[in-house]
Amino acid sequence: MDLQLGKGIDGVEATRRIRAMENGPHVVILTTYDSDADIVRAVEAGAIGYLLKDCDPEDLAEAVRTASTGQTVLSPDIAQRLLGQVRDPAPKVSKREIQILECLARGLANKEIGKELFISQSTVKTHLVRIFMKLGVETRTAAVTTAVERKLIRL
Repeated sequence: MDLQLGKGIDGVEATRRIRAMENGPHVVILTTYDSDADIVRAVEAGAIGYLLKDCDPEDLAEAVRTASTGQTVLSPDIAQRLLGQVRDPAPKVSKREIQILECLARGLANKEIGKELFISQSTVKTHLVRIFMKLGVETRTAAVTTAVERKLIRL
């Protein structure tokens, strides 16, 4: 399953629907997107694996066979990042903070972010303070840059 399917539902929603079916098959994500947010969304939707499109065809075939038995399969890059997070956990950025970062990346002002997320401007400011602290930055631009570098969001 790719994450981007064109118009209509995305790969995460398709995965969710497939896994909700009685005896629905296991789903392995095969994509170019490797942000933490994409990985988490896919796994939460029920994906049993996550591979990047630059993997070797033999590795892909083996991953499909492995996933068909119910075992988890991860691209080595994804597995390495996940192990790194377990070994050296940084303060976790919440789902709401990810949403705020995505709004920042789109250039939205606090008022616009509040309207889009149905929260007050003061709540937006509180989230920004926490985001800046967790990412170790001082500006909105640095927060977006760091979030992209850490693959928390994608542009």
